[in-house]
Amino acid sequence: MKNKIIKEILDWGLHIGIAVLLALLIVLFLGRITVVEGTSMVPTLKNNDVLIIESITPRFGTLRQGDIVVMRIPELLGARRKHAIKRIIAVENQHVLIRDGKVYVDGQELQETYINGTHTDEMNDLYSDMIVPEGCIYVLGDNRLPNKSRDSRVFGPVNKDRVIGRCLLRIFPFSDFGSV
Repeated sequence: MKNKIIKEILDWGLHIGIAVLLALLIVLFLGRITVVEGTSMVPTLKNNDVLIIESITPRFGTLRQGDIVVMRIPELLGARRKHAIKRIIAVENQHVLIRDGKVYVDGQELQETYINGTHTDEMNDLYSDMIVPEGCIYVLGDNRLPNKSRDSRVFGPVNKDRVIGRCLLRIFPFSDFGSV
């Protein structure tokens, strides 16, 4: 009887341990859930939208122009926020130019049908005309209305090591469920 109870406890412990290990591996390598804080990605993403992000591409794959990513940049946003969600506008070695309300990458004007507002303000001359350094990305929020997004126009290019995930799917609100 005593051995049976010990065996049962060990069996439960093994199953719980495996479940915890699998959950940890999923969070670390496959994906996680995150909640949008703020309005810098309006109209694409809204405050309190719930997203599934995947962590494989930032670690082992290639981040691409147009990807929406979650980054760790608390020192750039202030202590209140630890993560930011932005769209990749350019990747390493691409030339970014923001002039007269338009964004150009490698001399081609971006056709940004997803932005909020009609133009993109230059916020810092240092980052409005530059080549994105090796190992970095240039990110902008989709909400280009004045003072609505702190992004690479303010803090410059972001090291790819700071990207924790690429947005895949919005799961809440249910009325907006689908790929991002």
